[in-house]
Amino acid sequence: MAGEESSSLERAIQAQVEEWSSNSTEIFEISLYRGDKPEETFEPVFTYPIFGEDEAIFGYQGLKISLAFAAHNLKPHLQITYDRKFADQGEVKATDVKAALEDFLPAVAFSEGSRASVLADPEAAKFVPPGQKLHTYKSEGSTFEVYCSSLADPQALEIVQNMQILVPLYIEGGTILELELPWIVERWKLFLLYKVDESASAGVSKYSLAGYSTSFRTFTFHDRQKTQAGDGVSEQEIDKLVAQWADEKGDEDGSEGPLGLPSRERLSQFIILPPYQGKGLGSQLYNIMYAESTTPANVVEFTVEDPNEAFDDMRDVCDLVHLRAHNDDFARLKINTGVESSKLKSETHIPIDEIVDGAAKERIRLASKIMPRQLARLIEMQTLSKIPHMNRSANRITRKEKASNENDRAYYFWRLYVKQRLYIHNRDTLVQLGREERIEKLEGAIEGLQGDYQRLLELADKRAAHYGAARGGQAGASALKKRSKKRKADADDGDGEAGDETQSSSAAAPGARKRRAARVVDDDEDGEDIGEALDE
Repeated sequence: MAGEESSSLERAIQAQVEEWSSNSTEIFEISLYRGDKPEETFEPVFTYPIFGEDEAIFGYQGLKISLAFAAHNLKPHLQITYDRKFADQGEVKATDVKAALEDFLPAVAFSEGSRASVLADPEAAKFVPPGQKLHTYKSEGSTFEVYCSSLADPQALEIVQNMQILVPLYIEGGTILELELPWIVERWKLFLLYKVDESASAGVSKYSLAGYSTSFRTFTFHDRQKTQAGDGVSEQEIDKLVAQWADEKGDEDGSEGPLGLPSRERLSQFIILPPYQGKGLGSQLYNIMYAESTTPANVVEFTVEDPNEAFDDMRDVCDLVHLRAHNDDFARLKINTGVESSKLKSETHIPIDEIVDGAAKERIRLASKIMPRQLARLIEMQTLSKIPHMNRSANRITRKEKASNENDRAYYFWRLYVKQRLYIHNRDTLVQLGREERIEKLEGAIEGLQGDYQRLLELADKRAAHYGAARGGQAGASALKKRSKKRKADADDGDGEAGDETQSSSAAAPGARKRRAARVVDDDEDGEDIGEALDE
């Protein structure tokens, strides 16, 4: 009897909790305002960094959270409305929604008064984005411009502080930047993507934010590869670096100050707002960031912080298309099928620099400034693309390097080449397995990797064809002709494949978030794809 009463009480409490609970993501609305009217309205992807893992708010009925931004300078304004609020019962109280948001929004967001009055900007028509305009282009009949600024610029810093809440709302595991110290601020760059409306009415800004990204410059040795290999750095070199590091300003152009030291430019946050996703804008922004970030002579490497699978797809395609078009060494890469059998004995290391020209790979690395793991994957994709589809089968390589068909030999050597890299980067895991299981895992990883590479190569061919045809280029027309008639063209001719949006995953359930986060590899580390095969 007591058990039934207890169960009945629990059900009553649960019913009351559900009656007064709201899903924080579903009741959250974001708007971009131009003038006194919303131009775009959309929802967040995540709210758990603000309201907890369950994304639940207790104590309200009819709750609505409305966050508006002025589309040009991202000045925010927050409105919280509800029909009824739960009356406090001892320690059981309604969630303090405003307090939960205070760590993610500047004080101006909580200003009293009407939304129109708070977001009103008498100088809106004169607004120009901070920094240097890097590029102007058209997409689907609209004009877009990309600007780049150091966060040492007060205008750029204010924009970032206004819109920082977008990071946890759209980037899985994204965190707000810590910008208290001037020397840190100087190392951050802000890339702003704006839609431009030249027909804007009087008093209204023609600029509306479509997306943005940030990057951070970190010190590194000029040739990190050699340093990691143990070649060392002389005391004289270290003394010079320390002196430059201590010189806050350096020369007038900053070339001898800290920002002029050998550095890595690290892409950190990357967001295309929901109304502008699926239009290829993310690829455009990434390409512009890559070009701008790798231009300085002292920047020796371009990296990405914690890329997820979707962002990796976009990045792979962009990098492939770029290197094929702008680096002759990369475009010519292929598998050398003439490696002697004596160099392939089990007790020797696989001669990877003979299978794929080692000198050419080093030239590509230095010229492209793409970090080693990413470049290694791109080289594997490019060399695979030179092998006909019909020859990409393990069933055809029973005679290995002695196969009579050159393309079969090329595929055999390609597999050896990739296996060597996967084994090295997963040695700690693989050495714990028996020989047969180790071989099985490597073979499975190769098959999975090859399938993924083939998917990305098709996307890269489509991307090159799309842009080449749009520009009237011969490369685009040629690529279109070479495509197999059996392949169906992707319906999205706007070239907005997965990864075009943010550096976040789209998993919404807490369990999915945790699983995806465990599979993300920091781009600074040489973690590798086989880890996924070993874990599953």
